Amino acid sequence: MDTSRARKKYLSLMWEIEKRLEVLKALISGEADVIYLKAQIETEALQLRKLLELIAYSSLVCHKEQYRAIREDIGKDWHAKRIVKKIENINPRFYPIPTKGYFDGSWNDVNSGFLTLKQFQVAYDSCGDMLHIKNPFSKVNKSATAFHKRVPEYIDRIEKLLSQHRVYLPDDYGVIHVLTNFGSESESESELKLWWYRRTIST
Repeated sequence: MDTSRARKKYLSLMWEIEKRLEVLKALISGEADVIYLKAQIETEALQLRKLLELIAYSSLVCHKEQYRAIREDIGKDWHAKRIVKKIENINPRFYPIPTKGYFDGSWNDVNSGFLTLKQFQVAYDSCGDMLHIKNPFSKVNKSATAFHKRVPEYIDRIEKLLSQHRVYLPDDYGVIHVLTNFGSESESESELKLWWYRRTIST
């Protein structure tokens, strides 16, 4: 694995996540006005879905070689839910683990409040529901208002997941530790950092 290129790709995806989180916050605060509520909810759903895709692609960066063994044309995969399912089959511990850091020989992990893998999958489907006009003859009730009310929670959970996290890599490549500071109170831009440990610390 080319660690230099993988680092750059991963941090580039984290940077875009930060910017799209800013867009979502502007939408829910009213700073960005879409005029029509339904259109705003659809815009929120679009941005949230892209955030989930970015999270899936960050996992893809970490599993490129192994993923190509099951899907040669890796550049054509776009469905985030299917991508993470395939990666989970390759490496069951692929999903980011939110942490407060590595102290005294062990990780101090965040135990709650972040976006879990199951919530990722539910949110992805919910976004898809919001991005289509409801068939006037459909009996399925998909509440746009309920989705709209959950958006702030999704933002908070994504920030808690990624603000500082680690990812276990496949095939004994070790673990990466990523610092983004998403959601921090600081007015300065987040400083993105990524450390790559090749099994030199406890995982």
